[in-house]
Amino acid sequence: MSGSEDDDWFTKDDDEIEQSFQHQVKHQDEQKEEEEQIFCRDAVVADGLKHLDLDLTFTKAPGRFATIELSKALKMLPVDMFLYFMSDDRDLFGAQLAGNDSVKRLSILLEALKSICQLELGGFDDQFLSAFSKQTVIFNSFRRFALALSANASHSKCDAESEQIFKNMIWLMVRAKKIGVLGQQGYELVGICKKLISESKLPQLLATDLSQELEVFTAALPAMVNVKGEIYPTVDRLLLGNVEPTNSPAPSALSKVADYLRTQRHILQQDFFVPLEEFVQFLRAGCNLDGLEEQGLLWRSTQLSLNPEFVEAQRHSLVFLNLCPAADSKKIKINKKLMENFKTGALLCLTTSLDFENLILCTVGYTMPDKLKDGLLSVEIVRQHNIGNIYERPLIMFQTPVFFEPYVRVHNYLSTCSTEIPMRRYIVDGQIDIRPPAYIKPNVQLTYNRKPFRPALPPQDLPLNDRQMGAFKSAYTNEFCIIQGPPGTGKTHVSVELVNSLIQNAKVLCTGPIIVLTYTNDSLDKFLVKASKYTKEILRFGCQTRDPEIAKFNANQLLDPDLVPPLLKRVWWLVNTEYKEQFQRLQTLYANFDGSEKSYQETLIGQEQLQQVSEKLDTVRIIFQYYLARDKDLLAMTTTCAARLNFLFRLLKSKCFIFEEAAEIQEAHILACLTPHTEHVILVGDHKQLQPFTGCSQLPQVSLFERLIAQGLPYSLLNVQYRMRPCISSLLVPSIYEELLCADSVMAYEDIRLMDKNLFFLQHNQPEKLQLDMSFENLHEAKELAKLTEFLLEHAKYEASDIVILSPYNAQVERIKKSLPMKYKIGPNRVQVSSVDSFQGLEANIVLLSLVRSNPTGHIGFLAKPNRACVALSRARWALYMIGNMETLQQGNSELWSAIAERLEETNAIGDAFPIVVSSTK
Repeated sequence: MSGSEDDDWFTKDDDEIEQSFQHQVKHQDEQKEEEEQIFCRDAVVADGLKHLDLDLTFTKAPGRFATIELSKALKMLPVDMFLYFMSDDRDLFGAQLAGNDSVKRLSILLEALKSICQLELGGFDDQFLSAFSKQTVIFNSFRRFALALSANASHSKCDAESEQIFKNMIWLMVRAKKIGVLGQQGYELVGICKKLISESKLPQLLATDLSQELEVFTAALPAMVNVKGEIYPTVDRLLLGNVEPTNSPAPSALSKVADYLRTQRHILQQDFFVPLEEFVQFLRAGCNLDGLEEQGLLWRSTQLSLNPEFVEAQRHSLVFLNLCPAADSKKIKINKKLMENFKTGALLCLTTSLDFENLILCTVGYTMPDKLKDGLLSVEIVRQHNIGNIYERPLIMFQTPVFFEPYVRVHNYLSTCSTEIPMRRYIVDGQIDIRPPAYIKPNVQLTYNRKPFRPALPPQDLPLNDRQMGAFKSAYTNEFCIIQGPPGTGKTHVSVELVNSLIQNAKVLCTGPIIVLTYTNDSLDKFLVKASKYTKEILRFGCQTRDPEIAKFNANQLLDPDLVPPLLKRVWWLVNTEYKEQFQRLQTLYANFDGSEKSYQETLIGQEQLQQVSEKLDTVRIIFQYYLARDKDLLAMTTTCAARLNFLFRLLKSKCFIFEEAAEIQEAHILACLTPHTEHVILVGDHKQLQPFTGCSQLPQVSLFERLIAQGLPYSLLNVQYRMRPCISSLLVPSIYEELLCADSVMAYEDIRLMDKNLFFLQHNQPEKLQLDMSFENLHEAKELAKLTEFLLEHAKYEASDIVILSPYNAQVERIKKSLPMKYKIGPNRVQVSSVDSFQGLEANIVLLSLVRSNPTGHIGFLAKPNRACVALSRARWALYMIGNMETLQQGNSELWSAIAERLEETNAIGDAFPIVVSSTK
């Protein structure tokens, strides 16, 4: 595992940046220079540590901000306002209001509190709203204000300031309820507001959305509704199986939007939990544990170890999982390859026995190579159940079957996000009349390559065909735009042209950075290679590319501390110090653990507080990225990376989001990328190809892309393909697509050298073999494709880069790799062997396809789905050579594979031997 894999630029240089920030802050304090912005007094750095209360995280000293200071702060951007208040030793969420303060001060204070809380800052949000909910003076002041206003409602009109006070206070209470921190006084005040509005004592407020906001409060007694942590496994959940969440309100008590969010959370939970529960039951049954251990799916002898120098260590070097505590160096070396399977952000489950009497959950951190070679994996403890001291005891460990980080990030967002869902009219309400983007006025004067055009009349010199031009126009005139493109029809080409034109008009449209998201890293790089011809102001987040054309845009290589404002450096230093001290406090609780319930509960609370500060650190890192990203034209990342960057999108106020491969993205993941500032969503993809991956096969694999098309939302359909030789594309019509025209360029391909056919299916009946990981392989097919590969390279003189070998099954991918001669496995002559799913969105000149399934029962798994067949059959440009058991395939899906077999037979492209020119083999 790489130390920077899927990490952000800040984490990579944590030590260096901390030292730099300490030096700069110290220098600023010594110089006592005044900043242009309002910021904390010099004493905050020198005395900062004194102000940290370990029992109540990040507690600040008392003291009131002057009303003029609050007013001045309101003129700042919300993120600058947050830094200003967090850098000061006075607490904005503390005693800032007295009983005799004016309504004006109440109004300004509520405006400031709402502005900061609207940022939805991870880790800080709970702290801020919890503190707000305990401010009795604010609640009493508002109560008096509301009653006085209602008493005079018949004599005077509710002015704008009074209405805003109501909106802000109710918003804060709704938000506090959403995350489960609103107290009894809050519920009582809500009851008063509902009564005043229902009795028409505040008739002016009936026309606003306040009544709808208040509907999220039921008539029942106050109940905690925070569902943020439900994505984490518990002992009961693992043992009892599919258990419904216990603290979610009944569907009947929810609004339409809340019900929709609850449904999306439930789908997300099921997708993560079901494969985990199945794996746990497999473990408890004791099935082939040795085999699982050999594959690195189970580690039966591990230990958690505290870094003895944790007081001086950084966050990623505090706790290690010793994967081989009793092993010699030889065993560590053997297991090193297995250790590389642990990806940053993965969730590990640890227990003392497979009876699962207890459970420890930890996430994989940023392990340094020198630690990994010693068998030490950096981890961060996030939960523990029925266990006290967690260190230096034998533990069984396994990784959750599906990668955890995107699930937890998206689930957390759906658990705390506002009910004001962007693009609600299409996503939730199902409306099909699409409005134009709010930021693109119908008659605005735009330019493309310095030539003027208007949204409804795209420039005629665009390098697009008629259907592509229609899609371009649709994107400019529809705020929610869907573009479907079958294989090779130029989906990415259209997207790049859209980005190019939007960047050219960014100043006129005030778009902010355009956000481009893809499902895979390969597709992201493919997009950026093309987009980089039009702009160099690109920032690529997430797993760092090895493509030299794109590597220069990697976010973690563009660190510039000079971009970071001093206030942010101060906040980072304070939160980082808080994390270390909270961690040290938790270690004291572990060391003093006496086995009592009280000691156990104190440990759990300490763990929860540490996790909250951990979220704060993540939030501060994203604020660092904001200063790096705000002046860029284009931000690009995979949806997995985007799951943890919603806050960045919120800070940037980006208006335009383009989702490549949108039909592969789960609906919840698209939802988690959007913000209240989103005004333009473009989904580009093809639901006839791969659908969203789900860990649970029982769940529907329907994307937002496909769902909205099925509901009748208008979309653009591309119909001219520029990739496949006509004989290849004909396999897709009409069994998968009604129409797919061929561009002139694909008619001009030369025939494959020393082969009688450019398309062929080798038929056989050699049986498949099921592997331990439930994947399939077929040794006969692997050997045949290895021989054909060697022939094409040695005799037909093709380059290794021309050929890709594909298979739907990972086990077969590995089998084919083993079957190839060594000279084609490494070095410049290495032939790429890949799964069909991994090759979605890519293409190759010559594709060799192993279909694997061969059995008398007609069980063909996901090959029965047209989506997988579509991807498998549409990757090749010049030639496609397949091998499989057509009888088995036709049994599995007669309509699909019989149509394909019929087309192959029409052209004599199916037989028991590949069509090699005989004379060439002599």
